[in-house]
Amino acid sequence: MTLRYLIRLGLVLYLVSALVFLHELMREIFGIGFYRSTWIVHEITELAVLVGFVIGGLFIWRGHRLVQARNGEVERLLSAARGEFSAMIQTQFDQWGLSAAERDIALLTAKGLTVAEIAQARSTSQGTVKSQNSTIYKKAGVSNRTQLVVALIDELLISPEPVELPAPGAASKKNPEPV
Repeated sequence: MTLRYLIRLGLVLYLVSALVFLHELMREIFGIGFYRSTWIVHEITELAVLVGFVIGGLFIWRGHRLVQARNGEVERLLSAARGEFSAMIQTQFDQWGLSAAERDIALLTAKGLTVAEIAQARSTSQGTVKSQNSTIYKKAGVSNRTQLVVALIDELLISPEPVELPAPGAASKKNPEPV
């Protein structure tokens, strides 16, 4: 059974059970009801309502557990993607040849912090941050913060070149065939 089916079935059972329960309650208290029945039918109806509530509750509980499991998997995958994204940014910084300080400033700049906010966060002067930003822009081949962010995104979105596999039966360069 799918998750949506379980939840819907549980809710329908709950709704039907609640309607029958309200009908029985109105009939007992006010004598208002759609039908007259013997005490055996009344007791069977109450048991069916109880069973409906229990089964509906179990379906809803199971659906909730499935949602929790799926959310846990999504959280795990998102965490892995975050780590991979960070590694890709660091690789790009390596390719640009940025120092540790330049990496910090480039990352803060890409996150949208102002020069004053970066200077305050790093306990340096704004002039130092501006100077390091100029060096970063030069190494990255851009002229401003917007182009830096675009360059980072472009580099991260470009897929690597496909690896060419040797044709079946072709000799490997690592293990040449004896002559």
